[in-house]
Formats: sequence, structure tokens, C-alpha cells
Amino acid sequence: MLPARSTSGFISIVLACALGATVIVGVGCAQAADWLVFLVDRSNSIDDGELRLQREAYVRLLSDPQVIDALGPTQVAIIEFDSDTHLMVNWTDAATAARRYRRNATSGQRGQTGIGAALARAVQMLADKPGRLVVDISGDGEENVNKWQLKRARAAAAKLAVEVNGLAIPSKRHPELSAYYSRYVANGFVVQVERGGDFYGALKRKLLFEVAGLTPIHQRGAADDE
Repeated sequence: MLPARSTSGFISIVLACALGATVIVGVGCAQAADWLVFLVDRSNSIDDGELRLQREAYVRLLSDPQVIDALGPTQVAIIEFDSDTHLMVNWTDAATAARRYRRNATSGQRGQTGIGAALARAVQMLADKPGRLVVDISGDGEENVNKWQLKRARAAAAKLAVEVNGLAIPSKRHPELSAYYSRYVANGFVVQVERGGDFYGALKRKLLFEVAGLTPIHQRGAADDE
């Protein structure tokens, strides 16, 4: 297991960020993630400019000294997904992940929104890992490739005690995306950011919630009862 570390020093940071976003939080166990997979939506519902801004936000996040300090020895991986999954960065520390992601980002034809395949791949990468396991997914659409695969992947995550948190970007086509993420994708919590809003700020707040073991009240993932 990776070296244990306390995150109590970051509670005030998280609360300060949360107050800026008028988010109420509930206190949980302050145990940082040991292994963290970012799932980044690159499907065709996101235009090239939005994808570029999203990638830049992740690079900025993982280059942020405050975030690097908060994550410590946490091992990070980054997967982009559309109809397929694309491993952009394999296990490494936050700062190295930022540099590799900046270098590895590619363009090209993009497909549909395969959340299930992405989550399944993340769970597979985490299956033999010790410690606290977290998947952090951001996107602007619902699963439209294989809904059963998403259902199975979410169940597998729960079985392996993999925490799945989401950052939902609602659109005209999916105005209630945060509710969809809560019910069918996440088993932890979901944060919403409006299209064209402060994606980086929301991303950082969510990560600091995760690191500090805090959960926004009323934003916990719901059980899929279908």
C-alpha cells in the first residue's frame, strides 16, 4: 500500500472552495485516494473547443501545487472515452500525469458516449490495487452505446469498493444530467457545472472534496433500481 497520509489540513481549503460555490457539505472519512482514475468525455457531443478547454483544465488541475500537495503519492491515470476508451496516461504522480496528458492529447474522429466501457476499464485497472480507489468522471451526455455495460460496470465498482464521483455538464439535450449521473453512473457524489461555466473551478472543488473525504449533501449517487 502507498504511504498513509493525513488530509485534515485540507479540510479548511475544501470548505473555503465550497463556500465560494454555495455548496453545503457533510463530513466523511478524511482518507485520501491511493489510486485515482480520471474519465474524460471526448464524445462527438463535445466540440473541439470544449474538448481543448476540458483537457487544459485537467492539465492545470494536476499541475496546481495545492493539488499536487493534497494528492501526495496518489497514483493517477487518465482515460478519455467516446465509443471506445483511450488510455492517455497510465499510473503516475499528479505532476507527471499533467505533463504526459498535455503531450499525449490527440485530435481525430470521435464517437458516441460510452460511459460503461470507460467505467469498466477503470474498474479493471483498479481491481488489484490496495487502499482507497476512486474514479472521477466528467461528461455532458448519457450512455448511448451499451446501457447494460454501464449497469454491470457500476455494480462491479460497488463490489470492489471503488468510489465513483461525477462532474456533470448539462446541455439542452440532457438538462437533468446530474440526476442521471447520480442514478446510473456515480455511487459517490455528483457536482454540476453549466456549459461555459467555470469547469476548472468545479473540477478542483470536486477533487478537494474527494481528497478530504467530504461529500456535498444531496449529491450522493442513488441506487439504480431498474
